[in-house]
Amino acid sequence: MSGTVSMTGLVSNTNWSSLIDSMINAEKASTENPLTESKNKYQLKLTAWQSFNTKLSALTDYIYSSKLNKTEGYGVYTSSLTATDTSVTPANVLNVTVGSVSGPGKYSVEVSQLAKGEKISSDAHASSTTNLALSGDIVVNGKVVTVQAGDTLNTVASRINGVNAGVTATVLKVSDTECRLSLESTATGAAGMSLKNGGSTDILESLKLRNSTTTLAHASGSDALSDTYTDKTSAAGTLLGLTGAQSGTIKINGTDVAVNLGTDSLQTIADNINTAAPTGVTASVETVTSGSVTSYRLKLTNTAVTDLTDSNNILETLGVTKTAATNPLRSGQDASLKIDGYPITSSSNAITTAVSGLTLNLTGTNIGKPIELSINQNTTQIATNASTMVTAINNVISYINDQSTFKTTTDSTSTTTVATQNPLFADPTLALVKRNISSAVFTSVSGNSTYDTASSIGISYQKDGTLSIDSAKLSTALAANSDETVKVLKNLGDSLYSNLHGFVDPGSGTLVNATKSIQNKMTTIDTKISELEARYERERTVMETRFNALEVLISRSNTTRSWLTQQSAALTKSG
Repeated sequence: MSGTVSMTGLVSNTNWSSLIDSMINAEKASTENPLTESKNKYQLKLTAWQSFNTKLSALTDYIYSSKLNKTEGYGVYTSSLTATDTSVTPANVLNVTVGSVSGPGKYSVEVSQLAKGEKISSDAHASSTTNLALSGDIVVNGKVVTVQAGDTLNTVASRINGVNAGVTATVLKVSDTECRLSLESTATGAAGMSLKNGGSTDILESLKLRNSTTTLAHASGSDALSDTYTDKTSAAGTLLGLTGAQSGTIKINGTDVAVNLGTDSLQTIADNINTAAPTGVTASVETVTSGSVTSYRLKLTNTAVTDLTDSNNILETLGVTKTAATNPLRSGQDASLKIDGYPITSSSNAITTAVSGLTLNLTGTNIGKPIELSINQNTTQIATNASTMVTAINNVISYINDQSTFKTTTDSTSTTTVATQNPLFADPTLALVKRNISSAVFTSVSGNSTYDTASSIGISYQKDGTLSIDSAKLSTALAANSDETVKVLKNLGDSLYSNLHGFVDPGSGTLVNATKSIQNKMTTIDTKISELEARYERERTVMETRFNALEVLISRSNTTRSWLTQQSAALTKSG
């Protein structure tokens, strides 16, 4: 619009602004208004497609997320626990988490031992805040803890907790003159915690956690094994992350072997041992595979702890030997149970591998008093899922029916009844969707003898074109023949998803393309309207300039006429 607020002629007394508006509005009525009306219609259709896409997507998304188009979508099971011995409360023995199980079943479960984590304590320290005058590394479950000069018992506990090695360190103040450092493994299992010196200084002995009694850390028959490492060619001290890897000479059956953990790899150490050739002992590096993880360990054949002489804790740091806990408060132990009489052990109280799809969470024992675990198909949940799917189907059908129905409105001035159409009236896409739904509902399942169609299990059409679900009939079918009933439901879900997903696919769906096409057309209309508005503004400016010039001309004409009138009057008087 022009910057002119009012353009009423002072001389002509003509409202030029109103005249210009009338002229431009008349042009707009023949050019812009049809475009605006067309855009409004496109907007109604766009909104209608978006609403339909939402309803159809809700159906296909539910089928996909609930896996109602796959067999596993109906593998819905629940567990129950019972005991014949009234002295046993099953919930106090275990609870069960049901995942993707292969089918129903019953199992006798007897728990004789729960898994526990190892716990040890140091001998007495006089204070928890006195400088221990220690410095060096210890290795806790494979993680290095560096004890520094000036550290106290409290500081050491904090450092151990800080590396998150799966060991909780606490300081127990027994009295004003007695404090004890306690370490507890957060993981359960007979393996317990790994605790070793990581340097030549006997930090663990100084902390009074370990004594000088030495055993093999990992004995395998007559062989001695080290801890496992991620690499066999890198320096062992580097793999452990030691701040000052030690070196020295160890003895194997009296034979000296020089080892430098700062530079020697497992393979180098094995080669050096074999070069030294201790009597009756050979060394090698074993590859250990657990799932997708590969690790390596040093192996010494025909080796007892009495055959070994450590130097600067080299063998302890490698994990070949270990010292005993000063005060073992609780040994780590595996869980022990029987399922249907078969013995099973586990380092954890969460048993995940005994029965496929089940997690047995052990909470207590029931020695000699087995409980029965039953896994049953949850037909109630299956029926609920089917009902939800039917509701989603009906939302789509009802929308199609509404769009396909004439609407009548009464004109308030003429009281005449006018029939109007919804934006997607008679659209072939809606008709195709409806046919696809009907085809899925009426498809029969080959191979089924009793229940082969949706109607046979209680899903059928109503007079208004929507579906109804007879819950009692569906429940009866599930109870009588769950296999056939599930096949019918799975076939319905599969047919619906296969035939309808292509309409709502976010990347290339029919409805997505339809909405994009409409949006493009609306954008084109907006561009045309903007161009017309710019043209009309230019016309307004031109007309304002012309009418201003006309006003000036009228003013000059009036001035001339007044002068002539005055001159004429003057001549008349003088005559």
